[in-house]
Amino acid sequence: MCSRFGFALLLTVVLTVVSPAQQGNSDVVVQGASVNDGYGSWPTCGVDGQIYRSPSGGRLTSVMRVSRDGSTLLFNLPEGMAAGPIAPAGTGLNILSSFYSTAERRLSLQMLHFDSQADPLAQHEVTMPLQSTMAMVAMPSGRTIIAGSHWKDPGNPEDRTYGFVILDEDDKLERSVDLPLPPGGGGWTFATPHIAAGNGVAYVMLHSHEPPQTAIAAISEKGNQILNIKVIAAPPNTETRQHEQWVFGPGVAVEMYHYTNERPHVTGRFDEYDLKTGEKIATKSATPTGFQFGCYMGDEVSMLAHSAHVDPARNLSPDTLRLVTTKLQ
Repeated sequence: MCSRFGFALLLTVVLTVVSPAQQGNSDVVVQGASVNDGYGSWPTCGVDGQIYRSPSGGRLTSVMRVSRDGSTLLFNLPEGMAAGPIAPAGTGLNILSSFYSTAERRLSLQMLHFDSQADPLAQHEVTMPLQSTMAMVAMPSGRTIIAGSHWKDPGNPEDRTYGFVILDEDDKLERSVDLPLPPGGGGWTFATPHIAAGNGVAYVMLHSHEPPQTAIAAISEKGNQILNIKVIAAPPNTETRQHEQWVFGPGVAVEMYHYTNERPHVTGRFDEYDLKTGEKIATKSATPTGFQFGCYMGDEVSMLAHSAHVDPARNLSPDTLRLVTTKLQ
C-alpha cells in the first residue's frame, strides 16, 4: 500500500512542470509556509476547500490549516504529543495524538478537540484495539470513525488485520469491526489515506491485489448492518493508463489517473463514482499544477505547488508554497 502512495506522490511531482499559461484560475501564496517546512504528510480536505497539513515526522507539534486565500492557522498540540490522524469537525479540528508518560512509563492515545480558531475544547484518552491508525473522520453526530489495523505478531506483516473503530461523543469505544475477505480470496487493504462522511455513514476505498479489485466500504455509525462493501468497476493499471490515487468529493469517490502517451502535456483525469451505488457517473480533467493534492470540490480541484516554474516577475523563491485551484473540464 505504501508503495502505491509513494508512486502517486512521485508522479504528481513529475507532473508539476507546467508553463504559467497552464496554471489554474486561482494561484495564491500560502502565508508562513514553504515546500520544505515539515508538513509533508497527506493533506486533509476540510469545509470550503480548506486544507489541513500534518507533520511528516520530526519535531513539529502542530497542524496547519490553509484557507483558500492562502491564510494559515496553526493547531498546536500540548508539549510532548505527536500528531496522528486528523479529522475536520465542522469548522474545527480533531487530532488523534500519541503521548508517552515518563512517570507512568506508557504510551497513550489522546483525542484533542479544537474550535475554528484553534483554541482547545476538550481532551480525552482513547482506548481501542487498533494498533496502527491510518485515517479518521468526525461524524455530524459527534462520533468518530477511525480506520487502521492490528496484529497478533508484529514481526509477521501477513498477520495484519484491517478494520475500523467507532468512538462515541466522549471518545469512548463503542464498537469495532474487521474487514472480511474479499470475493475470490486475497485480502482487503486501504487504497487511500482518506475517509469521507455523509448521512451517518463513513466511506473508505479498499483494494485487493489477488485478484485485483477495488471497492467502496460504507461504515454505519449505528445499527446492526455496520459494514457494507461494494466492488466497483475501476479499470486496472496498464502501460499507458496510470493510477495515481483515490480522493473524495461531494457524494463521490474519485480516481485520479493519467495517460502516459499524451502529448504535448499530460492531463490529470478524474473518474467519479457515486458513493451510494458505486456506479461511475462522470469523467473530468484538469492540468496538474502541484506536487500535493488538496481538495476535490466537484467543479474544481486544488493542489499545493512549489514555485520553481512561476513567472519570474512574481519574485518567488523556488520553495515558496502556493495553493493553486483549477476549474475541472
